[in-house]
Amino acid sequence: MASTLTTMAYAEPSKPGFTLTPSLGFYNTDNDRDAGNDHSYALGLGYQFNSPLAIEATYLHSDARKRGRDHDLDQYRVDGLYSLPKFTQVDLTPYLAAGVGLTDVDGTDSSTNLFINAGGGVKYALNQDVSLRADFRLVKDIEDNYLDNVASIGVQYAFGEPALQYSN
Repeated sequence: MASTLTTMAYAEPSKPGFTLTPSLGFYNTDNDRDAGNDHSYALGLGYQFNSPLAIEATYLHSDARKRGRDHDLDQYRVDGLYSLPKFTQVDLTPYLAAGVGLTDVDGTDSSTNLFINAGGGVKYALNQDVSLRADFRLVKDIEDNYLDNVASIGVQYAFGEPALQYSN
C-alpha cells in the first residue's frame, strides 16, 4: 500500500496544452422539468495547465421526448477540472469538476436558465495524446430549482508540447 501511494505522489504531470473532447452520454432531467430523459452528445474544448488544473468550455445537446412532444435541451458551460494523483500502474487519473453555464430548453416550457454543476470522472490514458474519459455531473438549475444529471463517455485529444520528463 505504501508503494502505491508513493507511486501516485510522483505521477507524471498532465500534458499541458489544448484538449478536444467529443462525448456521448445520457441526460436525466428532473422529474418536475417538462422535458424527458434521452441520449446526449457533447463537445468540449479545454486547456490543461502545467499543473493539475484545467479549464473547459462545453456544448451539450439532448433530444428529449416527454408526453409525446420533442424538447431540445442545449447546454453551454465553463468548468474547472482538478486532476487527482494518477494511478500509474494503469494510467488512470481521477478528477473533480465544477462550473457554471446556461441551459436552453425548447418545447412547451421554453426557458434559458443559469445553472451550476459539480461532479467528476476518470481518464484512462491510451497514450500521451489520447485518453478515454468517463464523466458524471449533477446540474443544478438556479432559477427554476431543477436538479438534472448527466453521465458521459468520450475521447480526449491533447494538443501541445510533451509533458516534462524528470530524470534522476
